[in-house]
Amino acid sequence: MKKILIITVILLITVILISKPIIEFETMHYDFGKIKEAGGPHKFNFKFTNTGDELFRVLDVKAG
Repeated sequence: MKKILIITVILLITVILISKPIIEFETMHYDFGKIKEAGGPHKFNFKFTNTGDELFRVLDVKAG
């Protein structure tokens, strides 16, 4: 009985470590060029797909 419990725990840990979100971007960079402040805001949408097995959450975004 003890061996079955240990094997079950090891399998669960392995599954948890293997399944994870994987994010893939269509493009990693975008050159905004020279932007005049009077021209207003300039926007670009980065498109990405979660190809992993788990839910991907974006919790915080900071400009670089």
